This record gives sequence, C-alpha cells and structure tokens, in this order.
Amino acid sequence: MLTLRNVQELQDSQSVVCLQDGRVGRIVRVDTTFPANCTEVSVYTQGSKGPGIAKVRLDSLSTVRRLG
Repeated sequence: MLTLRNVQELQDSQSVVCLQDGRVGRIVRVDTTFPANCTEVSVYTQGSKGPGIAKVRLDSLSTVRRLG
C-alpha cells in the first residue's frame, strides 16, 4: 500500500501513473480530511473519451505503477 509520502513524491516528480482500471495520468492534487483521516487523490487522465479527472482513495492506490 502506498503512503501519503509516496504519493506526494510521485506528484512532485510529475511521474505518469497507471490506475487499477488501466487509465494513465499524473497526480494533480492530494486532499486529506481530518479527523476522519480520509485521503483522496486526483489524477489527470487522458483517454479515448478525452481528458478528465479521476478521484480515487489513497487506500485503493496499492496497484499504481510508476511508468516514467
């Protein structure tokens, strides 16, 4: 499982990541709400339907691969 620090490093380096469903993109925003400690990661993706923002929970990013 990725930590918040790992996600922040991927965002800072502007690395391309692959989501669990096969979409690729760059992390553009990381939001954490307190006291629930819920983290949501926004990924700018480009696909066959055009560009978009995918919002996924941090705990679902365990299968993210660093592509570049």
